[in-house]
Amino acid sequence: MKHISLILLTLLFGALAPAGADTADALLARAMSSDSGASYAGVVEVVRIGERESEASVYRIEHRAPDLTRRLYTAPAALSGDAIVSKGDVSFSIDAKRRRIVETRNDALDDRIARNDNYLLLRANYRAVERGIESFDGRPTVDITLINRYSHRPAMLVRIDRQSRVVLDREEFSPDGALVSEIRFTEIRYTTPIPQTDFELPKTYALVQGPTFAQPSENASVIIQHAGFAAREPKSLPEGFSPVEGTLIELRGVRTVHLLYSDGIRTVSLFESAKPVMPDMAHLDPQTTSVAGRSAQYGEEGALELLAWSDGSLSYTLVGELGRAELARIAASVAP
Repeated sequence: MKHISLILLTLLFGALAPAGADTADALLARAMSSDSGASYAGVVEVVRIGERESEASVYRIEHRAPDLTRRLYTAPAALSGDAIVSKGDVSFSIDAKRRRIVETRNDALDDRIARNDNYLLLRANYRAVERGIESFDGRPTVDITLINRYSHRPAMLVRIDRQSRVVLDREEFSPDGALVSEIRFTEIRYTTPIPQTDFELPKTYALVQGPTFAQPSENASVIIQHAGFAAREPKSLPEGFSPVEGTLIELRGVRTVHLLYSDGIRTVSLFESAKPVMPDMAHLDPQTTSVAGRSAQYGEEGALELLAWSDGSLSYTLVGELGRAELARIAASVAP
């Protein structure tokens, strides 16, 4: 259910201008613009660390500039052989075990206004500091640390290939300084444009239409007004967080409001459904807690934390890169 903010996607595989004399702020601003023009292939490792459990995955990646990408998972074993082919705002998830392809479309992925808003939010809450010229996996990089303006602590470190302008490594830290996630290339080679045939879908697999996400509204209040049920906005958010977008969606056939909040790096989503149907969190080994005197479930999925409860007529789920205490404060401000 996690919505990955556009700034994170861009920082991971986005394009940056040649390092030269650019300041860290200028490099960061250019990360919000367009593709670097580099085509490459390599291996990426993803690690997400939670308080109770962690998760890791490895995939081979082929990227043909400007916007055609294929990711083939090799680990963990449950994902081995699965792949994702994406072009622009259309993605095809290839399920090797079920021999099917799930097509999804997200009209918001190329929303330039949202990118600009995220950049302004990032700059309002974080200070970009260039650590200098270093080396990552044998390639010269420019390293940029993003410092939270409220806590004055590092929140993210990105290492950018000086020549290709591809981000080779991204580390994210919790407010207490602990590493919570890292996405890094362990191998990368730059190529001439990769053949189109490498991105073809298996012809013998069934094609299934997945969910389509329309262009979100930038005004959460508008989404609340058109929800068709008594949805609510949080009255309290963590320092630096602001509403980013809102969307009306269908989850398991139930009309649902999705509100996204961010400080430019961290995000938290609030899902409000028109029926008191709690999400199935059994696989997360949830803990029982309470929100405004009502029973609630708290669980972790890697670096993500979830808090779900019902008021008897609606159900609510918070999903975010926040601590349990911060989620509880947001929940208390939503509860009637």
